[in-house]
Amino acid sequence: MLLAVLAGLIQQDPMVMTIRPVLPGVHVISGFANGNILVVEGSDQVFLVDAQSGKRVGLADSALRTVTRKPVRQVAFTHYHEDHTQGMAHWRAQGAVAVAHRAVGPQMAKDTTIADWENWHRTPAAPEAMPDSTFADSMVISLGTRRVVLVHVPGAHTDGDAMAWLPDDNVLHTGDLVEPGAPPFIDWWAGGSLDGMIAAAGYILSRTNDHTRIVPGHGEVIGRATVVEHRRMLVTVRDRLIEAAKAGKTLDQVQVDRPAQEFEALLGGQRRAGHFVRVAWYGVARK
Repeated sequence: MLLAVLAGLIQQDPMVMTIRPVLPGVHVISGFANGNILVVEGSDQVFLVDAQSGKRVGLADSALRTVTRKPVRQVAFTHYHEDHTQGMAHWRAQGAVAVAHRAVGPQMAKDTTIADWENWHRTPAAPEAMPDSTFADSMVISLGTRRVVLVHVPGAHTDGDAMAWLPDDNVLHTGDLVEPGAPPFIDWWAGGSLDGMIAAAGYILSRTNDHTRIVPGHGEVIGRATVVEHRRMLVTVRDRLIEAAKAGKTLDQVQVDRPAQEFEALLGGQRRAGHFVRVAWYGVARK
């Protein structure tokens, strides 16, 4: 299963977006390194989970129109990062509105530089990409015979993560709480945490079964077993980093030990596993 996921990631062209069926009326639009859009058809409209980046949203729209001509009327954001939200301007021009957790708008509006993380400059989102409505804990959206339940997961990838659950279809979009074949990014600067990522994985497992189709933030549709391994990786790496911090080790010493070694395939290889260790170490060492 995992090898097939990785092979699919490698073969994808960064400027090609494809649409694949999950169930009748439910599709996933994806492309290499781009956030997955979950497409849910209602009786007279289309609901999207995530909006894509501004650079590739046109490609996503073209892919969408190969399966339906229904108008996009609502878009839900799984978190604030621009590869999931920036394309909202495109959908808004077609008459759509956006919904997100209440922490997403303030994060999208920030103009700041993260000096201790490669001078990461966060620029404010365009007004037309911002959410129109927000929720605190959960929100139910009715699409005729289908329901989408948006559920907030606190302090994990960011402070405004939301998963989209289709209870009648047994489909779950996790956003970037799960990214098979890639190193998870913990946005410590926007309320994310490693413990929160572990709790989120546990929550996903509590809401799913062996038949659930899980749509990650990036990559191929997966099953519950991949999330089990993902959670085991997070817990193992966290515990090893805590012990290393208690022993007074530096990041360079930790990297030599390769604390994610047995999970490198899940993380996209040794180099990318090292990137995850670095991100995780940032928060663990501060504690």
